Amino acid sequence: MPQYFAIIGHKDNPIYEAEFSIQQGSQKNIGFTQELKEMNPFILHASLDIIDDLKWQLVPSNTQYNGDNAGGSGSSFSIGSSGGFLRSKNANNTDNCYLGKVDHFYGLAITAYISYGGMKFVMVHGNSNGGAPSSNSNVIIDDNACRSFYQEVHELYVKTLMNPFYKSGDPITSPVFDSRVRSLARKFLNK
Repeated sequence: MPQYFAIIGHKDNPIYEAEFSIQQGSQKNIGFTQELKEMNPFILHASLDIIDDLKWQLVPSNTQYNGDNAGGSGSSFSIGSSGGFLRSKNANNTDNCYLGKVDHFYGLAITAYISYGGMKFVMVHGNSNGGAPSSNSNVIIDDNACRSFYQEVHELYVKTLMNPFYKSGDPITSPVFDSRVRSLARKFLNK
């Protein structure tokens, strides 16, 4: 299934964007349709309010999601006292940066990861039929692989921050960073 990945800055500005396509058998790479390629940044940015709400909850869980919304806009998402990002002082779970599936839009799923510095790593997951929107097909996400991908990309991002020539908040244009993110996507997401 194709994915659209972005790192979003503190002012909701894109720091890095990439689209990953899949290869099925002897077919060439299958990506998003042209219409979805143009809509992906809007779909991704529409989920940022939900992510901002989740990060201020005390215990990480987003099981309050109601997937029965016929419109597919994700507006039926409700946040209870059990969802979120910030960890309780007594919690032993340190894996609370990965929020999992936070939103959906006509058969596309949106997952998120938040760094402790407030950077948002967000991904739109398409369907296996080239990402074409469909209200009756659900995208299956491997949480462990997705979490590993986010953690590895976060590590790459931290290494980029340590570069004395990179100013925090500027777009990442490094071809090395891009190639490493794409290799991580092949490793973790295209199974």
